[in-house]
Amino acid sequence: MSLKLSDLKGVGEKITEKLLRIGIKEVEDLLFHLPIKYHDKTKITKVSDLEEKKLLQICVKIEKVNVVFYRRRMLIIKASDETGSIQIRFFHFNKDQIKSFKEGKYIKCFGELKVTKNIKEFIHPEYRIIDDIKELILEDTYTPIYPITDGLRQASIRKLVKQAIKLLHEKKILLKEVLPQSILEEYKLEDIGKSLVKIHIPEKYDDINKFNDSISKYRRRLIFEELLAHQLSFRRIKIYNNNLKSFQIKNNDELNAKLISQIPFKLTKAQENVIEEINLDMSKGSPMLRLVQGDVGSGKTIVALFAALHVIKENYQVAFMAPTEILAIQHYQYVKQLFKSFDVKVSLLYGNMSSKEKEIIREDIRLGNINFLVGTHALIQSEVDFLNLAFVIVDEQHKFGVHQRMSLSSKGKYKDKFPHQLILTATPIPRTLAMTLYGHLEYSIIDEMPKGRKPIDTKAICEDRRDEVIRKIKTACANGSQVYWVCPLIEESDLLECKAAVKTYNDLRSTLPNINLGLLHGRMKLKEKESVMNDFRNKNINLLISTTIIEVGLDVTNATIIIIENAERMGLSQLHQLRGRVGRGKDKSTCILLYKSGLSDIAHSRIDILRKSVNGFEIAKEDLNIRGPGELLCKRQKDAVSYKIANIAEDYKLIPEVTKCSEQIPENIAELLGKRWIVNEVEIGNA
Repeated sequence: MSLKLSDLKGVGEKITEKLLRIGIKEVEDLLFHLPIKYHDKTKITKVSDLEEKKLLQICVKIEKVNVVFYRRRMLIIKASDETGSIQIRFFHFNKDQIKSFKEGKYIKCFGELKVTKNIKEFIHPEYRIIDDIKELILEDTYTPIYPITDGLRQASIRKLVKQAIKLLHEKKILLKEVLPQSILEEYKLEDIGKSLVKIHIPEKYDDINKFNDSISKYRRRLIFEELLAHQLSFRRIKIYNNNLKSFQIKNNDELNAKLISQIPFKLTKAQENVIEEINLDMSKGSPMLRLVQGDVGSGKTIVALFAALHVIKENYQVAFMAPTEILAIQHYQYVKQLFKSFDVKVSLLYGNMSSKEKEIIREDIRLGNINFLVGTHALIQSEVDFLNLAFVIVDEQHKFGVHQRMSLSSKGKYKDKFPHQLILTATPIPRTLAMTLYGHLEYSIIDEMPKGRKPIDTKAICEDRRDEVIRKIKTACANGSQVYWVCPLIEESDLLECKAAVKTYNDLRSTLPNINLGLLHGRMKLKEKESVMNDFRNKNINLLISTTIIEVGLDVTNATIIIIENAERMGLSQLHQLRGRVGRGKDKSTCILLYKSGLSDIAHSRIDILRKSVNGFEIAKEDLNIRGPGELLCKRQKDAVSYKIANIAEDYKLIPEVTKCSEQIPENIAELLGKRWIVNEVEIGNA
């Protein structure tokens, strides 16, 4: 029998409510509420040894205390140790605090060093006043930092965890070892109880980073078990899903032939194979759950539209969700044109439409007058109600969380049937990682580019050769080509030292007075965006200055050059996506990576990878070798699965062992592991 939270000291109704918010329902759950990082308060760092961007602890003697007014009221304390001086600054303080900072006393601070005009300082650090240096007391262990919620302090959660650990030692918490002894021995896994205690109260290591690595055998045990729980959860999803009913969609060769005649290119063998895989899935009568991964420009969308047309011809509805309004509009225009001869009613729904426009579309959806609905997050709003949604397509899936996909899919339950789901991504992820993140999905790869596609020439140019780049633009525009100029930010930022799109637009307008320029960024109104995009498509704009908003969408075959500013600050995946905006026509295209001088070795390696290859999968593989998978797995991608302790970007090397182990685990153990590690297990049929 599990202990109740109310059995702990200091836990009343209010604390219980806050604990429930972070998934803690019983005392045992506290043991599995694991630290996200640790602070090292076990030692003192001398002022001379302080490093920027590191959380460190100092103990210094107070020399002077002043309240000053510069733009705002500040409390400034000047202090020092035998190695150097430091300034401690507070913006929020009261009279009692001022009185406590007496000259001659010592102050123990934990914080992050900032250096401004050669002055070292801590701003609003954690602190404790010490009368005498002999009274200095340090922590015995690293201080764990836990995920918390509003109104719940770190000190409070630490006290509760310590109570839970004490109860564990006293055998009042009966923590079961779920994994069989044979598994523990085969995979060299530590005891679960001991591992949990060591994670909450770690030993003193010389290097705190070692403890944050899976190098710790106790941490490895927990990571292994959590990854295993998710692998087994995926297995259960697949089994359950296969027992659900869906719309049985038959392949129609005549319909395929007619659609092929409408497209101006020949399907690649890879596209044909994926179409066959989708057709097979949709003919079975259980909901399809398939991820299609293909490089930029490989033709993922048309593969999805073959399936969509078959669904519509069976008198069912299709929903297509895109991450941005720009991409949604582009898909809408493309689908509408492609399906023109098939008598398909295509419509568009996004957030910035007028209330009247939205209501008309929603009514048509409810009545079944719309066959194919393209939209953004607006599709998952509660007011949107489909008549008979049978097929859901999610484009650029890494931009959406799993629950957003669930929300859209749940709208499609028609009588006792669930809709098919097709998930598209152009973000290259090695197969092992993809199956770990999206293991509940079947997996297809389009690894072949359309014939006739010319490789993009990628050049890395230091920004001090900017004039050379501008001359190249003049020549290209004079010859009738169009150009993208991509900037990372909309406005200037001292912090990132990046060129802003607005400033670049103004600068280039002066430098290139005879060239038609356009500006595109996320803060523009939708009608303004549409106008700029249409002008660019219709060749009324020669040079388009944009933020990374064009990363997904805006296909212009006449665009042959893309310049990417501050390329060293962007991820490889994003750079590859942006590069894919050119090279879509018959003419040879160029991507210019503008970078600041003084590149790090890693930045050099990454840019070199892009110069040598245009294959997204090869790029992903090389990047994996250089930096691990962290850059491939942006936050939104990680949102596909929520982990308590495992970090796929760091712990991916355990995946092969975990996969092998999952094949040895019976269903009853799989359920126990799921309850222990997965807070919100994806509801089957809505995954």
